[in-house]
Amino acid sequence: MNLRALAGLALSWAFAQLSGIVNQYAAVLAPSDPSTLTVDNPAFFSVGDRILVYQAKGATINTTNDNTYGDIIDIGGAGLFEFNKIAGISGNALTLQCPLTRPFNFSNPTTARIQVIKVSYHPGDVTITGTVTAPPWDGQKGGVVVIETEGTLTFAADIDVAGRGFRGGLRSQNNSGSGGCNANTYHGPYDDQGARKGESIAEPLNLNHTSYRGKAANGGGGGNAYDTGGGGGANYGTGGQGGWTTCASGIFACPGNNVANSGFGLGGASLSSYLNATNFRLFMGGGGGGGHQNNNQAGNGGNGGGVVIIRAASINGGGHQIIASGTQGIQNLENGCGQFGVNFAGNDGGGGGGAGGSIALFCNTFIGTLTADAQGANGHNCSSHLCSCRPDHGPGGGGGGGYIGFSTTTTPPNVNLLLSGGQHGIELTPASESVAGCNNSCNVNCPGTACQCSTGLNPTQCLPPGPQRLARGATSGAAGGVLYGISFTPYNACPLSEVSLRRWEVRSLPTGTLQHTWEITSSDSITAFSLRLRNIYSKDDYLYAPPASNQGSYEHALLPGVYEGLLTVRTAAGTTLNLGTKLIRHEIPFVWEANQLHISDSQGGAFYLYDPSGRLILTGQPPQT
Repeated sequence: MNLRALAGLALSWAFAQLSGIVNQYAAVLAPSDPSTLTVDNPAFFSVGDRILVYQAKGATINTTNDNTYGDIIDIGGAGLFEFNKIAGISGNALTLQCPLTRPFNFSNPTTARIQVIKVSYHPGDVTITGTVTAPPWDGQKGGVVVIETEGTLTFAADIDVAGRGFRGGLRSQNNSGSGGCNANTYHGPYDDQGARKGESIAEPLNLNHTSYRGKAANGGGGGNAYDTGGGGGANYGTGGQGGWTTCASGIFACPGNNVANSGFGLGGASLSSYLNATNFRLFMGGGGGGGHQNNNQAGNGGNGGGVVIIRAASINGGGHQIIASGTQGIQNLENGCGQFGVNFAGNDGGGGGGAGGSIALFCNTFIGTLTADAQGANGHNCSSHLCSCRPDHGPGGGGGGGYIGFSTTTTPPNVNLLLSGGQHGIELTPASESVAGCNNSCNVNCPGTACQCSTGLNPTQCLPPGPQRLARGATSGAAGGVLYGISFTPYNACPLSEVSLRRWEVRSLPTGTLQHTWEITSSDSITAFSLRLRNIYSKDDYLYAPPASNQGSYEHALLPGVYEGLLTVRTAAGTTLNLGTKLIRHEIPFVWEANQLHISDSQGGAFYLYDPSGRLILTGQPPQT
């Protein structure tokens, strides 16, 4: 059995089980370098820990106040990740065993949002027994699940980081007197005229760049006055645009006297052009933009999906899922709506859907069925019948799909991929809307059962016929994608030493003792050796420490029974590794006592006794015990 040794791993029983939050997180706060990282809280880390360094942000965007706002100028270090291990801890400074090789932005880690994650590492087989997740991304850390095993990762439950990525934008501040048609403002402060943009790989320049309709890289733009929808977040797939309102927005205030030119939130920008198998990055899904409101009933943008990284010798899916999808925003709708904790809008603009996140599977052997889900979330519906509504509000745009990376060259058999973009929201008023159902300010120019414009106005300027009558111009998010042939080597700064267990034999001797004989090859010398035996019935544990050596033999007394054995070594480099497990049946079939040979066998099988020359001198059937 060939296993790759990792430094400083805690001794643990071979059959690990995972559930809940399995990683620990710390934000990098001070200017650092590739060898030393200063973090907010080192309490969860120890020397020798296996860690992942991950940069969530760092992109530079166009900040011109027009529809190019939010275009990506430079991706920077956004999405970079690299494995390492901790060589020392002094105060809040973590010294790494190997200098990092990827171009992280250590000069300003707080803007780049770099975090250190303690990896859930397992030298042997491991089973997910309860849903594994991560803390939601809080602007500094969280949102990532990372698991490594040298054995098989078996799913008996899901990994779920849906909505744990970049955060959705808040709906605008409420102002019942707001109106008009603000189509020309693409960034501004958070106020009653523009909702917040969804969070993204680009940190806002300042408070004057947090809101309004312009996208922010892969974050959806917020809806502008009056009652427009927020744009969907993006990842691999582009986010959908938010919906525009109807005549109530003040048709003659809109460019070209057309509400289709109103200030709906723009969808987030696709990151697909920054992804390739040889320089792989992992992006959180972009947040959806918030909707505009004047009745305190708009929708917040949805959160993007988080990140999942798995390295394993094999994966047994067991019919379960890895979920890194985006989500819809949840809010309370007031002012007569009386709906709380819902995912739609009332008499105001809907929020955009969050984009799907990203999944990296460094594994070449897949068993059973596994579903990988990085779908974008739907945009909000609006004008809900649960509220006392009027039909003139913009729905939210759909979130873009995320992506999945495989170390294989094709999608493994029985791995199902869910990568669709989220659907745009719709306006929920009846299809055969009567004049009475239209907003009063719209009735003047839009008589008729379809609420279309009268002579002199283009029908598209008010409620359009057909499907767009409900979509109000909102669009769905684009689908995500797949990358193949990603290699683990470029993202592991410290080369892993090779340790091979060539032989481990166990014999019950006539004296009643147990004898272990082993042979190990390693690039490092063996400095410590341990044998742990657990009785499978009584669960009693016995721990032995033979002399450290790459090969040798060791005897010890042990009560008869059946045991699970675990062989562990430590190398000169500080590596602790569980090398192998074995089921040991210690029944003492024969004992030499008072010049007599006592033979027993619980199975009642025949025995054959030979002299040193190999001559058969006795055979028989011992009594069963």
